[in-house]
This record gives sequence, structure tokens and C-alpha cells, in this order.
Amino acid sequence: MKIGIIEICEANHYTAVEALAITYSLKSENQVCIYTLKSLKIPLSFSQKNIEIAFDNSGELIEDYLKRIDNDGFDQIHINTISKYYKEFASVNWQSKVVLTVHNIDAYFDNSFDKQIDLLKYRLNRASIQKIKTSFYLPIKYFFKELKRQKQRDLIIKNLKAKGDKVLIYSDAQKVYLQKFIDASKVIVFPFCIHQSSKDLSQTNQKLRICIPGSVDNERRDYVGFFEVLKQNISFLKGKIAIDLLGYIPKNNQFLIPLIKELEILGIQFFYQANFLKADEFELRLNTCDIILGNLKVNLNNQSKYGETKETGVIFNMIKAAKPGIFPSDYIVPEDLKEICLNYDEDIYPILKNLIEDNSLVKDLKEKAKLAVKAYEPENLYQKLVQD
Repeated sequence: MKIGIIEICEANHYTAVEALAITYSLKSENQVCIYTLKSLKIPLSFSQKNIEIAFDNSGELIEDYLKRIDNDGFDQIHINTISKYYKEFASVNWQSKVVLTVHNIDAYFDNSFDKQIDLLKYRLNRASIQKIKTSFYLPIKYFFKELKRQKQRDLIIKNLKAKGDKVLIYSDAQKVYLQKFIDASKVIVFPFCIHQSSKDLSQTNQKLRICIPGSVDNERRDYVGFFEVLKQNISFLKGKIAIDLLGYIPKNNQFLIPLIKELEILGIQFFYQANFLKADEFELRLNTCDIILGNLKVNLNNQSKYGETKETGVIFNMIKAAKPGIFPSDYIVPEDLKEICLNYDEDIYPILKNLIEDNSLVKDLKEKAKLAVKAYEPENLYQKLVQD
């Protein structure tokens, strides 16, 4: 097979590109070409001889680049992300079979004008006089911007359905939701990240080391609530726990830094940074943690929900590093990872206390994680990509 993979929108989606390319490359007769932009500076390199990386030509329009890719005669083209260039993607009359990765199902399949109005109302109802720009101006600006994008998204999906092309999503729970809008035979469930070899660097940890991967964003995750739990239970947790915020803290969330510093003074060890992490440091710190926390706000708004309309990268970092996880009870954990996940309702403290008091529980979860992630090794995923 000749397979094309297009990623021209998001450099930080490189792990999804790697997952596809490496899995296809298992068969030596497959030829894989990844298409990206020179300006995107996506951090990709491969040892496999049947994977190559191609770039746009100097001054080449995006629409022309996409049409040139389509003319290369692929058996299948994966479009890994569309978060910009909507008009350009919609304008191509794809001759190759296409697999479109959809990161937000509601945006592509369930986003009528009425729903867009409801979302705007939801955001404005939560507005604050103290934050005029972020809570009034930006939601209205985003609403009109999304109206234009939605026309292109609708056209992309209309053409995809008419041609009988497929959609790729990241979990079975997403598939249940997506089947309301598209036949199950046109849906591929394939992870954002695969498991390859990883080195467990947590064995000498003297404290329970918890990692929260991803950019620090209190809109998507409950940092304030988590920090409050730590503070309320400081008499027990002091000196026994380390929290690694494994992602940068953007300017609009740096109000969290004083809260972190207060907890440090009280005796909680933190690792954090205001700048982007290099891939090798990210991997080192991920491999050093004992367990990964997904402190998700599962219902992001009145439409988007983790584990249903979209997936969280926390799961895929578990897969990457073979680590157990902790999640809110209303998040739907993939079936084959449930055995290595702990769930909490309102209060995460009982889980933290139990993990600190019972080190054998931590060790058992980590050993089970090493077995669970075997399902996400390339040789066990290949058939998902070539199913009829």
C-alpha cells in the first residue's frame, strides 16, 4: 500500500503522526509519506526505510499543496488534523481514499446554528465584568469565526460521506457517540499514541510522584480544586508527595503559580515551568512518575465532553509510558485500561492517602500497566488501519 499522512496544522500532534506511520511501516511493502510544512517545524524522524517526510514548496499555496499530494496516487490518505485551512481542505476533490481524524466530534457532526447559539449563551452566562475581554469579547469573536469555519466543516463531512470515506477517532466511547451520525463501518478507532519501549525511572522515588501531562489550563482541568485538596490535607501529605505539572503554564493561567508556591512552602514538592518543554525532557519526567493524574473537567461546556465528543491526551501518555492513571468517575476510561485506573468522585484525597500508605498498590498498578499497554503496540494495532 501507498499511504499518505497529512499534518499541516498542529506540530504537537506529531505523536499521532508517528503512531500511524510506524504502524503502517510494519509491512515492508507499505510505503508511507508524511506531508507537513517547513514552517510547522514538526519534530519527526524515523529509522524505518519505508517512511519518508515531504514538505511544501517555497511559496506554494496550501490548496495547491493539498492537490499535489492527492495527485501522487495514494491508496489511502490520512488527514491528521484540520484546525486551520478549512477552506483549502474543503476545496479539494479528493481522488484517493481519505481517512479524516476528527478530534472534536461535536464540531464536525453535531454543531447546528442553534447549538452554536446555545454555546455562545453558555459562555456569556459565565462572563465576568472583571474579565471583559476574555469573557465577553472573545466568545462573541469566536462565535462569528466559527460560523465561517462550520460551513467548511459541513462541506468536508458532506463530501466524505458522499465518497464513502472513513473517520478516525481515538476511543470506543467516542465511537458510540459518533455512530449517531455515521455508519459504524466507516469509523476507525486508533490511538493518538502507541506504546513502544519505555524505561521505568520511578523505582527509586522516595515520594509518590504524580504527573499531570499537558499545558496547564484551569478551563479544561481542575487545578484550583486539586490544589485546595492538597492544602486541606497538608498535615498528612507534607513531604510525602511530588506533583509534576508536565507542560507549560500559559500567561492566562499563571495565577496558579502563587498557589503552587504556597503549597511548596507548606511542604509539597512541585515541578513546573512557564515555557514549552523539549520532547526529551518531557519523556524523562513522564517515565519518572509513579502515576498520571487526569484532573479533567469532563464536561467542558454544554456540548463538549471528554470521553465522548473528544479524548484526553492523558490516556495516551499512560500508554506511551506504561503508567497507571487517576480520573474523575464520570470520565469513560477505555475498557482495556480500566484495571490500571483509579476513580474519584468529589474528593481525590482518599486515593492519594491510600497510594502513599500502601506502596504495594503503586507497584501492582505499575506492573499491570506494563501488560495493559501491550494492546497499543504497533503489531497489535495494524489490523485496525487496514480493515475493510
